[in-house]
Order: sequence, then C-alpha cells, then structure tokens
Amino acid sequence: MIPDLFGRVGILVVLAVAFPMLPLGLSYLFYRLRIRPEQSDPIKTATYECGVEAEGTSWGQFNARYYLFALGFVIFDVEVIFLYPWAVEHASMPLGTIFKAALFMAVLGFGLAYAWRKRALEWR
Repeated sequence: MIPDLFGRVGILVVLAVAFPMLPLGLSYLFYRLRIRPEQSDPIKTATYECGVEAEGTSWGQFNARYYLFALGFVIFDVEVIFLYPWAVEHASMPLGTIFKAALFMAVLGFGLAYAWRKRALEWR
C-alpha cells in the first residue's frame, strides 16, 4: 500500500516538475538554434489594453477598488457554488441540513449588509 502511494506521488512530482520545465527547455533550445529572436520588437513590449493603443507607460497607477469589486465577486460566487448541492438535493435532506443552509445564507446576507452599510459597494 505505501509503495503504491509513493509511486503515485512520484508520478505527480515528476509531472509537476516537467510541466513548467518543458516550455522553458524548448525556449532555451529555440534560442540556441536561433529560431527565437534575441531582442523583442517594440510592439511585443507595449502595454496591451484590449486592442486599444495604450496611453502613457505601463507603470501608471490605477484605482485599487477594481480589486475590491473582483474580490467581492469571487467570494460571493464561490459561496453560491456551495449552495448548489443544497438546492439540488433539498427534498431528500434532513431538516438539520436545511437549517444549516439557511444559516449559511444568513451569514452571506450579513456579509452583504455589512459591505453595503460600510459603502464598500459604492464607487466614490
């Protein structure tokens, strides 16, 4: 049992090391064979903004509220995924499980109300 486990872990370790090393090795090989260019052109190093010509340098500051909105979306989106099994199997669940789901939704609602009260959802 133990050697079988270590064999599987060994395979995963080999894959975890080979996956990033293969592109790096190919890049080095292409460099040595002069297939890959040594210096990139200015278009390659330009800041890309959805096909629109960039204004200024790529070191410009931007509003950190984008991160807050994205983080809030990810948190609530992941929590909704946890609600899906309860919604699918609610008829065959015991009553205690439904109370736990209701408690989970109450915590979500409290978090949303707290963010709303602190005006974290407004763009100032």
